[in-house]
Amino acid sequence: MNVYPRHSNPEKPGRVACAPYNFIPLPEKVITVDPEKLPYHDRYYPLLNSGYIDCLLITESPLYTRCALTPDFFRQWGETSFDKLPEEKRKEKAQFFHIDNAYQPVIPGSSLRGMVRSLIEIVSYGKVQWVADEPFITFRAVAASQDDPLAEPYRKLIGKFGRNVKAGYLKKRAKGWFIQPAKQPSSFKWPERNSFLSIKEERIPKGVIPGLIRFNDPRYIPQYHSVTFDIKVTQGRVKATRIGDEGAGYPYRGMLICTGNMRETGGGEASRRKNHFIILEPEEEASELFIPETVVNNYRRSLTEFQKKEPFDENYGCLNNGAPVFYITAADGTVLWLGHCPNFRVPAIYGEKDQVANPWAFVPEPLRSSPEPDLAEAIFGFTADKDRIHHKNGYAGRVFFTDAKMVSAEDGVFYSDEPITPKVLASPKPTCFQHYLVQDRAKGHDPDNKAKLAYYGTPTPSETVIRGHKLYWHKGKVDLSEIVNDRDVSESQLTLIRPVKPGVTFRFRVYFENLNRVELGALLWALNLPENCRHKLGMGKPLGLGTVKIKPSLFMTDRKERYSRLFDENNEWHEASKKLDDFRNYIQEFENFILEQVCEGSDRVEKLSDLARINMLLKMLQWPGPPKASTRYMEIKGSKENEYRERPVLPDPLHIKECDSFPTEKPQKKKQNHQGQEKINRPALSPGHTGLGTAMAEAFEKAKKQKERGKGTR
Repeated sequence: MNVYPRHSNPEKPGRVACAPYNFIPLPEKVITVDPEKLPYHDRYYPLLNSGYIDCLLITESPLYTRCALTPDFFRQWGETSFDKLPEEKRKEKAQFFHIDNAYQPVIPGSSLRGMVRSLIEIVSYGKVQWVADEPFITFRAVAASQDDPLAEPYRKLIGKFGRNVKAGYLKKRAKGWFIQPAKQPSSFKWPERNSFLSIKEERIPKGVIPGLIRFNDPRYIPQYHSVTFDIKVTQGRVKATRIGDEGAGYPYRGMLICTGNMRETGGGEASRRKNHFIILEPEEEASELFIPETVVNNYRRSLTEFQKKEPFDENYGCLNNGAPVFYITAADGTVLWLGHCPNFRVPAIYGEKDQVANPWAFVPEPLRSSPEPDLAEAIFGFTADKDRIHHKNGYAGRVFFTDAKMVSAEDGVFYSDEPITPKVLASPKPTCFQHYLVQDRAKGHDPDNKAKLAYYGTPTPSETVIRGHKLYWHKGKVDLSEIVNDRDVSESQLTLIRPVKPGVTFRFRVYFENLNRVELGALLWALNLPENCRHKLGMGKPLGLGTVKIKPSLFMTDRKERYSRLFDENNEWHEASKKLDDFRNYIQEFENFILEQVCEGSDRVEKLSDLARINMLLKMLQWPGPPKASTRYMEIKGSKENEYRERPVLPDPLHIKECDSFPTEKPQKKKQNHQGQEKINRPALSPGHTGLGTAMAEAFEKAKKQKERGKGTR
């Protein structure tokens, strides 16, 4: 039974996306265990199982886990960005994790533990609780095609041609943040509907504004410059003509705002930006506008990496006392949102309470929290939580992972003698909603129809939820050329790594205490994958790094015998451990436990792998993986070759297809209006999917009507 929306796969040519990752769907329900039956840690139970699992780990592709920083290194260089480190320090930081000898790589037990726990959470239908509640989802749809689901919500927020956007200057007061509105062009009776002016960069002579960095300069960053300027009105339009610094003496004063040049996503081509903006000087007679604390907090939690870099603040973005700012307001004058440029990112609003969307919100509440522990929590433990009925102070785990130490290497240890510079891997982009959100045809969201796609303004969980657990595909044998960076990118985006080669063998142990047969079966299931499957570990997974094969051996300990004597016949510690050559019965008991909880009546299946969700998991774990053309990142090669433009949808793991190219330009449909003129056909959005909360939409409509009544329409 499908309780939540179920993903529909795209079928039309050009609508099928590809990515190095995919998703295991959310569970239909969370399987929990009785907290009163969790064993205590101060005794051994005769009917429970204790022992260890001895594991050989063999690398199938290059593997990399970054080294830990020494206290001395951290004290001197811990806060230094990688591109600012001296060359020898970069190489030191690039080393593989080790304890004493840099030539003896070690895989941390914490990494192994996390890898195994993640698999158990998926296969045992555990809680989906490790989903971030930030960043808050914001979006910008300035140049979006008219059939893009975000186009209309964005227009409703910022207004047609950005008419709702105002400009001012930030003020930090004891009571919080305020905005001092700037003078508007209408204050001078200029025929300009916007609250600010623009000027083409080509109209700014070189040298007239000291320190101005131009769009195509490699050193370009956003800037603010105090200026004086003059204007000219031609054909009903206001144009800034002459401009210079504060000492130039032109009749009007303001601030020149130089926003992003868009080259960071332009494939290295020249900037498409032509205009800078001018905010007029403060309107001292206007009352300061209070920025609600919720708006400030939501803005800070939605900051992108770009908004954290110079000249912005890492924690506050453009919020800086005295800095210029663009903003939109409600009818009562309350600031609804703000940004450093006129076409700023706006929040995705969902629900009746006009909440700002975040990934956590799109996980159904019954799946993300429960007062009872799931199987993974019972095995690995959990922290204190006042909402739990039992074990409010937490519960310690009953499994313990050692570090994996190298025991052999077929053909040398490291992939290269010197550290290598890998391809740049950016952080996840949850705003790529066509990948991260379920598209359910039965709910009106056809993946083959761009205008019908569910996004972060779509009701949840009634119509969409997040896709599920994100995993990366295996990529078979990986060549050096597939790893090493070959693009001209900013040095601040680069790093160094020194991975180990395929064919390097490590050994580690997993000790366990007082596990019942189902819990032990879950642990063995996660370690003992089918012969054609592999685990993923470490960094660089999208590049194909981190594929490993694990061979587990189970040893059971007789606790009574263990403490009957200290040494064995060989004068070694008497562990009283016995190897079990066949442990399939434990795995079968675990599978039966899950099937009994999940399957009902005619839905009953014989094997766990017969469940579609688990079949998808095993598909993603298969080695060597699908064709690499099916698991590549889509690309943005300049402004006209953007494979994301038409928002193709990522199918589920069982339906991936090879994708070589996507339509990058889509002709606009045209039709005749009643006057015989051509106009763009804008597909209608389904009711309730404006992306703009009802209260916020009503606030704008009310503000618009009040303005028209007070000043008349233009």
